[in-house]
Amino acid sequence: MTDQLIARLVSDLKPQEPIIDSKLWLHCTVCLLIVASVVIAMMGLRTDFPTALQDGAMLWKPGIFLFAWISSILLILDLSRPIKRVEKRHFVPFFLAGTILLWQLIVQLPFLSTSDAALSLRDPSAIYCLSVIIGGGGIVMVVSWKFWFSRTASPNPTALGALAGFSAGCLAATAYALHCDKDGILYIFIYYGISVVTLSFLGSLLSKKLLKW
Repeated sequence: MTDQLIARLVSDLKPQEPIIDSKLWLHCTVCLLIVASVVIAMMGLRTDFPTALQDGAMLWKPGIFLFAWISSILLILDLSRPIKRVEKRHFVPFFLAGTILLWQLIVQLPFLSTSDAALSLRDPSAIYCLSVIIGGGGIVMVVSWKFWFSRTASPNPTALGALAGFSAGCLAATAYALHCDKDGILYIFIYYGISVVTLSFLGSLLSKKLLKW
C-alpha cells in the first residue's frame, strides 16, 4: 500500500538534468566573448589603444571587472546547491579587483579636484557606458536565468539573485572597458558602479519572485 501511494505521488515528477559547473563556466565565457565582440565591432577598441596598452590602462581597467566577474561565478556555484558552502578562497579575485581600484585611487588622488568630479558627472559619453553595461548585462542575465539560475536550489536565493545581476554587470563592464577611454577613478566609480549595482539590485528583486521552490 505504501509503495503504491509513493508511486502515485511521484508519477507526475520529471527528472531534471543535474547542473554541471563546467557548463556555467562555458556559458559565461561564451557570453563574455559575444558581448566583447559586439562592443568592438560596433564601437571599436578605445581610440588611444597603443597608449593605453603602454601605460597599462588597457589591462588594469578591464581587469577590475574581470576579476570581480570570476569571483562572482565561483560564489554563484557555491550558492547554487543547498549542500555546498561558500569557500573563502573564492573571494580572492574580489580582493584583487579591490586592490587594483585602491591602487588607482592612490595614484589618481593627488590629481583629483572638484572640477574633475563635476566633469565626471556631466560627461556626455556616460550614456553609452550606462546603456551598454545595463542593457548588455540585462540581456546576459535573462539568458543566464533560463540556462542556470531557474534550475538552482540555493539556500540563499536573494544573495544568488544579486550575484546573478552583479556577474552580468561585471561581464558587460569588462567588455565595454575595451572601448571606453575614460580612466578616471571617479568615472569608474560613478558610471560603472551605478550600472553594476543596478543590475545587482534587479537580480535580488527577481530572486524573490522567481527563485522559489
